[in-house]
Amino acid sequence: MAGLRVVDLSQQLPGPYATFLLAELGASVIKIEPPGGDFARRVDAAMYEQLNGGKHIIELDLKSDEGRRTLQELVADAGAIVEASRPGVAARLGADPATLCGLNPNLVYCSLTGYGQNGPLSSRAAHDLNIQAAVGALDHVGDGMDRVGVAWADLAAGGMAALAVTAAWHGGQSGLIDLGMLDVAASWATLKPGGLTDREPTYGTVTTRDGQRFAIAVLEDPVWFRLCGALDWTDWIDDPRFGSPWDRRDNGPEIRARLDTAVSALDAAQLDALARSADLPLTAFSPTDPETAQQLSMRGFGRGPRSHVPVPVPWSGPGTKDHLQ
Repeated sequence: MAGLRVVDLSQQLPGPYATFLLAELGASVIKIEPPGGDFARRVDAAMYEQLNGGKHIIELDLKSDEGRRTLQELVADAGAIVEASRPGVAARLGADPATLCGLNPNLVYCSLTGYGQNGPLSSRAAHDLNIQAAVGALDHVGDGMDRVGVAWADLAAGGMAALAVTAAWHGGQSGLIDLGMLDVAASWATLKPGGLTDREPTYGTVTTRDGQRFAIAVLEDPVWFRLCGALDWTDWIDDPRFGSPWDRRDNGPEIRARLDTAVSALDAAQLDALARSADLPLTAFSPTDPETAQQLSMRGFGRGPRSHVPVPVPWSGPGTKDHLQ
């Protein structure tokens, strides 16, 4: 994206994440913040810095004539603009598509909102959690849990916005991209595999004797049989009640009760050793796990959002000259 100048009028997470991705790909981003700065500075200063550290930050009062003139000057030389206010707000500030695309006909104008520019919900306020609820993503969360730990609806929308801007710019297109967080989250929700969120007895969270929580994701038949062997459930290996994923879902409560009993008799180290020896998909709830950190480091990534946009590198695998050397 080198050569693209982006004007970013957004705050908080989805829009700044979109322009962060564009900056990672080489775009030059000018982030315009209202007097006092992006509200995200006060909500989560570390996240704000991760998303905006490489951008050029300008404070402008778009309610003033001077602020609007400065914005128009910046947009005249820009290839794209990203804004994330509710429908009607940009027009009141003189930053609507009609005004800015009129000044720069080649401009890609991406408007990222909760529900899109039209429809019965378009004027409603929304954050990530509202969108997750609207598409049914919270319907089957566990007892005592009312959210997931990652604002995935925000990030999905931001990622899609960056992709849309990239496609439009490289395709020589201009005009308005109307992107609603609900649209993106709903498309993700349609890809939700049936059973994984509510009926799959061995796809969820277990807790060991010493209180360590693990995510277990046993789905395929061979993995199920390995689990039975590891836990000494030899009586279930040939039991037709558990012979397929559908059978196991139909008998989920019995499996879940036995699994919880077995895990609660082990400490974390024992369960981890058992999972490794049986090659089971089991992962500790540990954001500081050293092996995870090493894995990310070896692949050139880190725990924060910088930098994680993969770019092609020469292949040096089997059969290539580099590999043979």
